[in-house]
Amino acid sequence: MSALDDIRLAEAARMLGIHDVDGLAGRAQAWLADGVESPSVALLAESGDLPEEQRLRILRSAAVELDLTFVSLQTARTYYVQRSLPELTTVEGAAGIAALSNGLTDEWTGRLRRLFRRL
Repeated sequence: MSALDDIRLAEAARMLGIHDVDGLAGRAQAWLADGVESPSVALLAESGDLPEEQRLRILRSAAVELDLTFVSLQTARTYYVQRSLPELTTVEGAAGIAALSNGLTDEWTGRLRRLFRRL
């Protein structure tokens, strides 16, 4: 997987709420080593001590800078599943499937609650 594909996968995971914040600084260092040029990726590579929310905002900024964003949550979910399918179909990938399923359930529950509040 190329560095840009990995950044886009990280952005999809961020949108889905199943990100690995602890590994972001190391991944950003690898992206820089692979030739990615982005001020936000450089900042993310040095972000190990920053709060989780701030690291996620920097990841979002990097995705915007590199034009690796998604137009919708559904698009991000589709990309994440397609790119992660080889990992998701292993025994170890069961946790990823559960996390994705929980993310869908949480999204639907939130939408239903908002709908019933309006009624």
